[in-house]
Amino acid sequence: MSIDPVEDWVRPPISRDDLEARVRALQNRFNSRRIPTLDSAGNLRFGRHSITISTTQTELMKLLIERFDEVVYRNEFVHCLASRMPTLTRNSLDLHIMRLRRRLLPIDLSIRTVWGRGYMLEKAQA
Repeated sequence: MSIDPVEDWVRPPISRDDLEARVRALQNRFNSRRIPTLDSAGNLRFGRHSITISTTQTELMKLLIERFDEVVYRNEFVHCLASRMPTLTRNSLDLHIMRLRRRLLPIDLSIRTVWGRGYMLEKAQA
């Protein structure tokens, strides 16, 4: 039997403070489990928001979503895009990431640079 991470119950009567604390805890659990989704047409969804991204950005996002909240190393991006862009350099990768960062602003996602390693897709900090 699997327990739903966003399920909780209480036996009445319950104090208002306890109820509000449980609601906050459930909301935090729910928010921590959300990951973006990407369809084949380049529609990126996160929460209630969605945007359309280019083909190259879609390829980059596939790796970032697959490893949401984890580092994706630069060489993994180069390997993934090698067939489409055989002359991909560090500077051109950085340029693609910069453009993708701008596109992600309206949907509460951000790409963080992990110096000397690669990039990490995460929920934007408020």
